[in-house]
Amino acid sequence: MRRHGAERIGALIKSGAYGDLRVWLAAADRPALAHDWPRLTLLHKLVAFKLMDAASALAFYQLLPYQERYFLFSGFPLNSIAPVLEDAAPSLRRLFVQLPAKFHGVMLQGLARAAEPRMPDLKA
Repeated sequence: MRRHGAERIGALIKSGAYGDLRVWLAAADRPALAHDWPRLTLLHKLVAFKLMDAASALAFYQLLPYQERYFLFSGFPLNSIAPVLEDAAPSLRRLFVQLPAKFHGVMLQGLARAAEPRMPDLKA
């Protein structure tokens, strides 16, 4: 992601240029985007994530630290961005992606694995 990625994402969201943001996110460098991700506001994280195609969103999700993944998991339903969708035209709503239900399970399993306490290797 180019320098000032969080500012670029924020500006595109504030201007309502969701189509432009979708294109920009598709071309963004994923590791750089993951590095800049914590600087986004909570709603902007959800909006940006839901503008990624499903496969890219899941791959990107796995690059994020646990806290960021937990937040996105908590915002899994499309209605988590209701303030954006509320008065949006149908053509705008179609830009946002509701991840497939199976992704919910994949995301949960990844969180559970990361949260498992590390047990020492005990031998009797």
